[in-house]
Amino acid sequence: MTQVFREKKDHTSSSSFRKYLSLHWEEIFFLVLWSLLSFQVIFFVSDTKSILSDAGGAIAVFASFESFILSTASYITLPLFVVPLIFLIFYQGRPSWARIYLDFNGIYITARMFIQLVGLNLLVFDRDSPRFALITQLLFFLPYSLLIWGWIYWRLDTFASAAHRSYFRLDCERDTPRPIDYLVASFSSVFSASISAIKGRSARARVLIIVHGFVVYDIMGLTLSRAVALIQTK
Repeated sequence: MTQVFREKKDHTSSSSFRKYLSLHWEEIFFLVLWSLLSFQVIFFVSDTKSILSDAGGAIAVFASFESFILSTASYITLPLFVVPLIFLIFYQGRPSWARIYLDFNGIYITARMFIQLVGLNLLVFDRDSPRFALITQLLFFLPYSLLIWGWIYWRLDTFASAAHRSYFRLDCERDTPRPIDYLVASFSSVFSASISAIKGRSARARVLIIVHGFVVYDIMGLTLSRAVALIQTK
């Protein structure tokens, strides 16, 4: 009798956790993204602080921007983006403003992804930056960018489902893909020669996948170029 009661209690706890996760996964997801982005900025500012006064051109502009984001803009971004995320994680239900807020979060995070990508491409040509600065940046940027691309695919398909259609076709067993399926499809782009786990159903969707592929190949090219440079300087 005690064992049956314990199994029933465990099943109830597991069911409650799955229900909580299905309701709040997106808030947890964005909190992870903010953590990765914050660490990337912190390490970049720390690595380039010694050369900031001597740097010039575009890399100096980007370094100043990152320093501004960390020292000044954080007083705005933290209460505007991160604090509501923490509130939603512990909130029992889902407020009416949550969807708009999460989309706004996604738009900002996506914009920052492209800004960070520009900075990484500038960093590869900067000879004064520390040897491992670019590698450190890529370690944070790669999972960050793959996660946000998975969210973009999921959000667009969720938006299209209101009109009983979808923009993308995933290589998965379920007729209706889950959010995790979109994230897996995004991460699989690193391990294949092409983004084969997700297909566009329209020209615009296929263009978006091409942009995703460009970002991935650009990251791989930056990683390879810096690895070769590190070997040659030994």
